[in-house]
Amino acid sequence: MTIKKLVFEQKQITFSELKEAIDNNFQNNPKIYALIMKKVPKFGSGNKESVEIANRVAKYVHEYFGAKRNYRGGPYTTGFWSMSNHVAFGTLTGALPSGRLAGKAFTPGLTPSAAATKNLLDNLRDVASLTPENMNNNMAFNVKFVPSSEDSHTQTVNHITAYAKTYFELGGMQMQLNIVSGAILKDAMKHPENYRDLLVRISGYNAYFVTLNRDMQIELIERSEYSRN
Repeated sequence: MTIKKLVFEQKQITFSELKEAIDNNFQNNPKIYALIMKKVPKFGSGNKESVEIANRVAKYVHEYFGAKRNYRGGPYTTGFWSMSNHVAFGTLTGALPSGRLAGKAFTPGLTPSAAATKNLLDNLRDVASLTPENMNNNMAFNVKFVPSSEDSHTQTVNHITAYAKTYFELGGMQMQLNIVSGAILKDAMKHPENYRDLLVRISGYNAYFVTLNRDMQIELIERSEYSRN
């Protein structure tokens, strides 16, 4: 979307300028970084063009690997679930045109980036709009929901239920929930002895938060955090 919007359509920057900014991790190009983060719609923001591009990429991956044969003679199937690899590979990857900085974790599975929107419904609509035939080995969509201090337990359960029902009625395939705030996770990093039983959802599996490495803990803290709208 950055290349499509800023380079080709709006012509606000050249491709060479964008490459230079990426090569120096945007350190010498704060204006380009600000344009990307504030003016370029991202997948998960409710923007139709970004969903179209995501579907194009998913279709390409599905068809490319589907045409290959695995060691048992069958076709490869495409799954968009990352386990812990989104953090490990992120540490090895430089900056990207999306504004993701060098060394930062990728988002888990097909989860939109935290910069996409402040509205969970945008995330639900965009992920549910992806063509399921291109994800025939399933996918992971992670949501961090923080209950309101004003809500009772019953109200919190009802809000979560409403979001889940909406997502699946829109055609969604799968959703993983963490019902915990970033503030609690930060405190757990400082005082792990108080949170030995804190379970979190990563991207396809559960783990005790205090047993995770620091990079994984930070990725969980930096995920989008939503409450009732």
